[in-house]
Amino acid sequence: MFGKKTETVAVEPVSQAGDDKKNASVEARRCTIVAKSSVFKGDIDVEGDIQIWGKVIGNIRVKEGAIRIMHAGRVEGELNAPEIIIDGNVEGTCCAATLDILEHGELRGISRCGSMSIKRGGLFFGQSEQIENKATLASERVVPIKDTNNDKSKDKATVKTSA
Repeated sequence: MFGKKTETVAVEPVSQAGDDKKNASVEARRCTIVAKSSVFKGDIDVEGDIQIWGKVIGNIRVKEGAIRIMHAGRVEGELNAPEIIIDGNVEGTCCAATLDILEHGELRGISRCGSMSIKRGGLFFGQSEQIENKATLASERVVPIKDTNNDKSKDKATVKTSA
């Protein structure tokens, strides 16, 4: 009556499709981290994002991702990425489509970007050169005018349009 009952329970593994999608998105957008107390000397080429918490002496090139210089991070060199976010210190050149200098960020050097924003408290000392974004170039295109009158004496003209 008060004895232990033993039951056998069948357990089947349950696959969740959501977990597979999460793992695929994490794997597709990799993130490289340079830790807070580390110093890296040399060039870094990565695909995906990179977060700099420590110090990097060298150039950083990112393909299809962002460079994030965190609050304690410091970089001496050239940064090249689609997006650069600075909340630490950078001495060198930043080449990006978008450049954001946050509250604790400081850039000393050259900024070559399509758009740049500096939050209150952020510092920028140096030179700024605006580059054209690829999106801007795609929106402005040259379209030939079709000759509907079949008049061969007129030269065909082109019109610049903004899409």
